Amino acid sequence: MNPYLALTRPGNMILTAVAVIAGAFIAAGPEIMDFQIEVAICCLCSMMLVGGGNALNDYNDRETDKENHPERPIPSGSISADRAIVCAQALLALGLLILLLALDNPMPFAVAMAGIILLIAYENGLKAAGIIGNIVVGLMSGAVFLFAGVAVDEPGATLWMFGLAVLATITREIVKDIQDLEGDTDRRTLPSSIGIENSMMVAIVTLLIAIGLSYIAMGQFDDRASDAYLGGITLANGTMLFGIYNARQEDYFSGQKNIKQGMGIAMLAFIAAAGLS
Repeated sequence: MNPYLALTRPGNMILTAVAVIAGAFIAAGPEIMDFQIEVAICCLCSMMLVGGGNALNDYNDRETDKENHPERPIPSGSISADRAIVCAQALLALGLLILLLALDNPMPFAVAMAGIILLIAYENGLKAAGIIGNIVVGLMSGAVFLFAGVAVDEPGATLWMFGLAVLATITREIVKDIQDLEGDTDRRTLPSSIGIENSMMVAIVTLLIAIGLSYIAMGQFDDRASDAYLGGITLANGTMLFGIYNARQEDYFSGQKNIKQGMGIAMLAFIAAAGLS
């Protein structure tokens, strides 16, 4: 893969665009067709912003990635750190500029700008602040659904997805920090502060809160939509709990992968319910 493309993690970029479309549909339902241009612009810009954020992350993690992720473009020597930071800055600036100039609605730009501020704060200190850093990552992950909601002028319907994404992402980030514990010598992560076992307990409690909220969210759907949501969200929750099981077996890679898969299934549950409402 081209090192510049690998730097942006194209899989994450595509998933972000899918999440924007999903969030817009959850918020607006069939009326999403009235916002085709807005959604298309938000998809493009969200991919740029996520790609830029990933490049910035790789730049800042270039030393620890020699231990944790030696296959990434910078530690592998495929691309220089100087070129990586220029790529990050260009993508972030261009994504914000397009939102500012191409949309009459200022709210997507405002949400994106808030996300970039969080990103910069995270990369410049909060990353090493233990659970606070995990919470910031959760907020940035959940913000994509608010971003989509404001793009179609209906942010209220995406608040549930925002909350669930925040909590599930915090859980996944804790598991990831446990996996990277040996290489994270320059970061004060939660596992390095309170130990692996206590960190796992925090992850479990956080995920259980998310699961509880996911069933409360069923109240916004009726009849067939409610049934579809119940089936989908139960499968999603089971997948994420299986991730916790794998993490407890010290298979942290599979654990965080299962949690991410469960988040995707939860998104599909919301989409199905919105389509049947």
